Amino acid sequence: MAGRTDSGSSITNVAATAGVSIATVSRVLSGKRGKDDDIARRVREAAKQLGYSVNYAASALRSDVTKTIGLVIPSATEPFSAQLLDEIEPTIDTDSQQLLLGIGATQEAQAERIESLANRHEDGLIVVPAAGADLAGTLNQYANTRPIVQICGRQTAPRVSVVGIDENAAMEAIVKHLAEQGIASAAYMAGNELSFESAELFATFHTHMRTYGLATSENWNQFGERTVQRGFDCAMRLFNGPLVQPEAVVCADDAIAFGVMVAFDALGIRVPEDVLVVGYHDSAIARTTMPRLTSVRAPFERIVSECSRLLASGLAGGAAATAAAPGGSVRPPRVLLAPQLILRDSLVFRRCIANRIAANFCLLRKPRNPRSD
Repeated sequence: MAGRTDSGSSITNVAATAGVSIATVSRVLSGKRGKDDDIARRVREAAKQLGYSVNYAASALRSDVTKTIGLVIPSATEPFSAQLLDEIEPTIDTDSQQLLLGIGATQEAQAERIESLANRHEDGLIVVPAAGADLAGTLNQYANTRPIVQICGRQTAPRVSVVGIDENAAMEAIVKHLAEQGIASAAYMAGNELSFESAELFATFHTHMRTYGLATSENWNQFGERTVQRGFDCAMRLFNGPLVQPEAVVCADDAIAFGVMVAFDALGIRVPEDVLVVGYHDSAIARTTMPRLTSVRAPFERIVSECSRLLASGLAGGAAATAAAPGGSVRPPRVLLAPQLILRDSLVFRRCIANRIAANFCLLRKPRNPRSD
């Protein structure tokens, strides 16, 4: 094991300070010593005190395990990637591993990040493709030497597993709830048309609208950027005029939904009394709007759990998977996880009002109990 060689921070000094052998220091800091006892704590405290850290790249030259996981995402601020990062970091830390992060908003940038992480000999790789990115060639190049899991997107790399969101289930939950609220029509403000998820959600929206007998219009449903400004502009166009207007607006992102609500405030349209609004991703925006925004929440804990399972099992791709069957023809799994519709004020008004009316009606009709003599 190699470490920082600054004065006083060698592995020899860590061993001397902790009162253990160099071999024990190596086993503790590499995670190969199973016991978490006083010896392990002394080693970690001595390493921290002396500023000693493991050089994983150098260790990889002598070991097949580096205790590192690579993660490539399009952005650290985009809601899905940000929430995924929040969930995966503590999980990696709990497993005594290091997370190596690569950020790239384009196919070319992500391919470079993947190559860079591969050169650092990470134990496994998790990739969230950017919108419109086809990383099949890059992922297949490295899938023979490490397990790789792709989160969301189309499964194009034959030796790479995919953990995705069941977009069909998400959209059905939204449209079904609209129908239960007595809504007759709805618009859909989709995301980037280059995105696999955006195209899938757009198609399933129309499918479930037909299934539940709700009306929509081609003029109401458009692809576009996932921004507040886009939501504002679209809402102003749809609702600031004499044309027939939808009773609900479904948005592919909470930022779009927030822009819609800002436009409604400017136009004097009440949410949810006049129009219902639904977002997607259940970001911090959803909990801070007035009224609070109903949104779809991805099961991030389960996503991370599935990624960890696939990486650990080695079934995420590469020689271990393809060698398991005659001809090496095993196709890695595609795991779809159902999201959750988080109901808040922007989508529950009509049902609440109906319940209140029904309750008041029952109270009015309830006969008085005769007084006993």
